[in-house]
Amino acid sequence: MDLLGSFAILVFLLIGIGLGLTFFPKKWLKYNNILQTVGISLTLFTMGVSLGGSPTFVEDMKQAGWQGFLFALVTVLGSIVMVYILVRLFLKRKGEKQ
Repeated sequence: MDLLGSFAILVFLLIGIGLGLTFFPKKWLKYNNILQTVGISLTLFTMGVSLGGSPTFVEDMKQAGWQGFLFALVTVLGSIVMVYILVRLFLKRKGEKQ
C-alpha cells in the first residue's frame, strides 16, 4: 500500500469518528457492532483466500522465517497493549465517575 492509500484510510477513519461523535444515533450502535464484525471477518477471509491462492505462499513463509514470525508476534502484542491502555484511559467501569 502506498502513502496515499494509508493517508486515505486515516482520513476515512477520522471522518467516521467525527460522524459517530456527532450524528450517529446511539440506538444504532448494536447494528454498527454487527456490521463491523461482518466487515472485518469478510476482510480477513478475503485476505486468507488471496494468500492461500498464491502459488509461492509456502516458499514465502519459509523465506520470512523467524524474523517474519517475530514481527507478527510483536505487532499483535503491541496492539493488545495499546488497546488495554486506551480502554483503561477512556472507558469507565460501572459505578465509576469519569
